[in-house]
Amino acid sequence: MKRLGKGLLIAGFLGATATTPVQFVDIALEAGLKDTFYCGSDELKKYILETLGNGVALIDYNNDGYPDVFFVTASRLEGFPKGREPSNQLYRNNRNGTFTRVTEEAGLTQFGWGQGACVGDFDNDGFEDLFVTYYGQSHLYRNAGNGSFVDVTESTGLKQGKRWCTGCAFVDYDLDGRVDLFIANCVVFEKEQIPLPGGAPDCKWNGLPVLCGPRGLPGGTNQLFHNEGNGKFRNVSVSSGVTKPGPRYSLSVTPIDFDRDGWPDIYVAVDSQPSLLFRNCHDGTFPEVAVESGVAYSEDGKERPGWAPPRAISTGMDGLTS
Repeated sequence: MKRLGKGLLIAGFLGATATTPVQFVDIALEAGLKDTFYCGSDELKKYILETLGNGVALIDYNNDGYPDVFFVTASRLEGFPKGREPSNQLYRNNRNGTFTRVTEEAGLTQFGWGQGACVGDFDNDGFEDLFVTYYGQSHLYRNAGNGSFVDVTESTGLKQGKRWCTGCAFVDYDLDGRVDLFIANCVVFEKEQIPLPGGAPDCKWNGLPVLCGPRGLPGGTNQLFHNEGNGKFRNVSVSSGVTKPGPRYSLSVTPIDFDRDGWPDIYVAVDSQPSLLFRNCHDGTFPEVAVESGVAYSEDGKERPGWAPPRAISTGMDGLTS
């Protein structure tokens, strides 16, 4: 009887947990995450740049074992009064369920049209560094190890002309022990050259005016930078083959070893076009294999666009992902 009782108790417990829904409660304000982040007009968005929300990164910047939070903000096309421009924000984890804003003391106050962020220790000093993508000039911040960051964008060779950079990822693609950097690029956005909603054939839906893009606008070109190990990055976008697919409306980047050969491949989610899958050939080159891998088109031949990184799951005993 005791054994039967235990069995019933376990079955009852498993049944209860299986049907109990997981619930999440918004505690941002109580936790101290109180800043406002912007991405275009709150009332009427006229351009595609205003529609893409901002990123967030979890980073244990002070190596205390607790994840801190970095939020990215954009702006408004009409701008803000001087002194009231919104900035990205870094919040330190207080280890008690709350966070403290430490942006200014960390040297991360930055205005502009921020988009995304990724974390990686590019100089192998044991402290996580931060790369922030922008419409404009993206920024690489080196973690100084004392609670502050230094903008090393120019000295590392990552300063370039205006681009709409979206997602990014640090990935050691050549297994040399140093993380390299992949940057996704979306639309070539020049406000003066883009019609207002309804102003072109691609800016209408069922006869109604909608904002223009991404279809009908020039796409961006993705980029791969090799970590040279001397505090500098080298642009290997062309030689690696990541530019061969041509302009795309790329959004997010996910390193994933999809063929389980021990070398990281790169998946890029693309808006309004088939997404991209770059297979690592172990020699610094990446052929694009989304079509033959089955992630470019659906079963009925429709393109598989994407916004966010894919969720990799095991498909069985073989351990492969899909």
